[in-house]
Amino acid sequence: MSRARQVAAAAGVVPVFRPGSSALHAARAGVATAYCAAFALVAMLFTNPLIVGAVLCAIVAAGIAGGVGRELASTAKLAVPLALLVTLINPLVYREGDTLLVRGGEFLGRRMDITLEALAAGGLAGLRVLALALAFGLFSAVVDPDAVLRLFRRVSFRSALTASLATRLIPILARDATRMSDAARCRPEPPGRGAVARAALAGALERAIDVAAALEVRGYSRARRPARRRTAWSRHDLRVGLAALVIAAAAVAAAVGGVAAVEPYPRVEVALGPPELELAGAIVVAALAPLAIPGARLGVARA
Repeated sequence: MSRARQVAAAAGVVPVFRPGSSALHAARAGVATAYCAAFALVAMLFTNPLIVGAVLCAIVAAGIAGGVGRELASTAKLAVPLALLVTLINPLVYREGDTLLVRGGEFLGRRMDITLEALAAGGLAGLRVLALALAFGLFSAVVDPDAVLRLFRRVSFRSALTASLATRLIPILARDATRMSDAARCRPEPPGRGAVARAALAGALERAIDVAAALEVRGYSRARRPARRRTAWSRHDLRVGLAALVIAAAAVAAAVGGVAAVEPYPRVEVALGPPELELAGAIVVAALAPLAIPGARLGVARA
């Protein structure tokens, strides 16, 4: 693992990719990305708590099976407060609903009444935010960012190089800013936050100039698009890709068919029938199928 990734992992800010032996790690980057994107797609299409809860269960189970449960836990520490914030803000902004819970006073000419329906809608929105955050956390933990960038280098290799450098420099710049802040507090008269921020920005620009000069010397300005290389699909690619396709297809078909409908206003109405149970079960089973097969963790042998 590079020094930048070690810094990011130690800081616990975002999940950091580490090579592993699970099917998600062994699958090619495009397939693993599609697998994580399928969870995000379901969370964006549905508000039904049963479906979103199934997505959360599938993500957590996939993370544990893939050996990245600790990384998902760090993502949850950031996502849960955000979800709670969404839950609390919604009833303060919207007053629709027939069931009044709190009759507040007026603030800036607006009644601060809180209804059960607005609170429930906020909770459903917060649950979706949590599912989306965990889906991106799973992606960050099991998909190699270098492999993702290589997918786009034939389209725009300079942009891929820029993104690759940014992913490595951001943790380093954060470390530099932390050290500057610690050094500032050790002075008899600590400078203000603005001065520390300007110093960190100046250091970032100076580091960027050094990196650009080094790349220029090494001939990156004359780079050309690389030749296309074709590799056979492994059994992990096929299994994980099929799971992503099943999840996405089932979600789109259910959304078109009106399954798992939710109407929060004027009264909360949530569909919890057999179609919703079948969809939730299909999501969980399809998500865990490629990870539950014993042969899925034995390597990357090509089919």
